[in-house]
Amino acid sequence: MASHPSWLRPFLYWSLCVNGVVAVPASAQATNPLVVAGVVADQATHRPLAYVSVGVLRRPLGTVADARGRFSLGLPTSYDADSVRFSLVGYASTTVTVAELRRRVGAGPLLLRPQPVLLPEAIVRATGLQRQVVGNSANASPVSFLFDTNKLGNQIGQRMKVKRPGFLQEVSFHIQECTYDTLFYRVNVYAVKDDFPADNILPQPLYVRLSRRQVQDRIVIDLRRYRLWVTADVVVALELVKTLGPGLLQLTGTFLGGPSYALEQAPEPADPKNPKPKGAVDLKVVAEKQPNGGPWTKTAGIGVGIDATLLQVPR
Repeated sequence: MASHPSWLRPFLYWSLCVNGVVAVPASAQATNPLVVAGVVADQATHRPLAYVSVGVLRRPLGTVADARGRFSLGLPTSYDADSVRFSLVGYASTTVTVAELRRRVGAGPLLLRPQPVLLPEAIVRATGLQRQVVGNSANASPVSFLFDTNKLGNQIGQRMKVKRPGFLQEVSFHIQECTYDTLFYRVNVYAVKDDFPADNILPQPLYVRLSRRQVQDRIVIDLRRYRLWVTADVVVALELVKTLGPGLLQLTGTFLGGPSYALEQAPEPADPKNPKPKGAVDLKVVAEKQPNGGPWTKTAGIGVGIDATLLQVPR
């Protein structure tokens, strides 16, 4: 199903919010949303788990737990039959109904069971592998992606077209403009299923923390220690998992470099204190929604300034 997204402009805006409690759509607010708060912890050690993703299935409503495992989510009573999923790389996801979550959070932490990610075994001769860069490597462009309202759990991703099997060595992205003193994002690498991001193939969470002075050049993230063997396309995405305060992060973008992907939580009402720059005009670009109520949208013709380097088997 196609729609005309409001976030795509000459300076392409993807919204991400800094609030720990997710704002719900106006229709849900009319049903009196109640804030559900709690802590997510490791089932084996009972230690809090940082930056666990929390989301209502098949609805654009979610958030991310903080560094101490604490989360809060505004859930209207009309959602009581819906399911909330708690997920983190390296742990088995846990899904509970909203009604059950209301009953459980006051009785102690919600526990996730450790579940290591099993990487596919690859037996490849080290000699003869060929270096290949895929994605979008431009460091300058008239098109850019702007994280302008910062909502926890939102993501921007770029599809990497893998034509031959190989080891994923590194990913990089280029920042066109940054007004934050410090950046903190999670990097996700997703397998592609039915043309949309699916399971995260990283064996553990991967975070990038940078000062403003460190973003002058292209940001390179080394993945060699994971020995990720990929045989098909993947999506590399940046996810906001920590409140950064007022500011913006603007990534390089490109026409004809897609597809790119966005995962956006429920949109906020317009904020008069944080207006869009003068001259911003909506473009009528079609974004395809993920089938069956999935959280992602795909824009075929627009790319994000994210690339990946692979060591591939020879042709």
